[in-house]
Amino acid sequence: MSAAAREAFNDWQRELLLDPDYQQWLDDLDRKSRGENEMSFISKNSGEDFKLVPEGTHLARCYLMVDVGYQETNFGTKLQVVLGFEIPGELMDDGRPMIIYKTFTNSMHEKATLRISIESWRGKKLTETEARAFDLRNVLGHPCQLSIVHRDVGGRTYANIAAITGLPKGLPVPEQVNPSICFDIDAGDDPSILPNWLQTKVAEAGSGDAGETTQGLADQAAADENFDDDIPF
Repeated sequence: MSAAAREAFNDWQRELLLDPDYQQWLDDLDRKSRGENEMSFISKNSGEDFKLVPEGTHLARCYLMVDVGYQETNFGTKLQVVLGFEIPGELMDDGRPMIIYKTFTNSMHEKATLRISIESWRGKKLTETEARAFDLRNVLGHPCQLSIVHRDVGGRTYANIAAITGLPKGLPVPEQVNPSICFDIDAGDDPSILPNWLQTKVAEAGSGDAGETTQGLADQAAADENFDDDIPF
């Protein structure tokens, strides 16, 4: 390969890695390869059917934020965080709201899926200063809208969060039912407060590569105090 062709290929690779759609595809592929999913469920018992959150747009509230540390993926070691949402308009058989999760690479790069989701939810772009200081714990308890899509993989159907957006002004959301859960792997928090599948992820967490630049919650500064008052976080 000539030097010019090699440089063109490297440029293409860099652009591809910054494409949020490509990063989302990588995240989805990683979850599928590990047998994980973002579905809402009735029970984690083997052999029981899962009850999926219906497709469409749902009012929701974030009740869980878990730093699961460095996780091995097909594309290298990634620092990951999981957000959990309860959906008051869809109930499980015991009357509690259905829940659904989304796993992100814990990066606030301008094209990272996590930052794009936070900005869409917040309804306003983050400045670079705000992005560097943003504390994910601030999203706990806040309402949002979730766009849910179903995907068929290996003969099973999964419910995935396709988008997280803010609420139209004045639209009420029922009060939170589940207790808020915040877990910081670097702070020595007790993993027994987590669902079993997240306890497993925490137990499997490894150490990051020397080149890893994302940070865990314990290393993040408090959110910028200059955020607009009418913006939720």
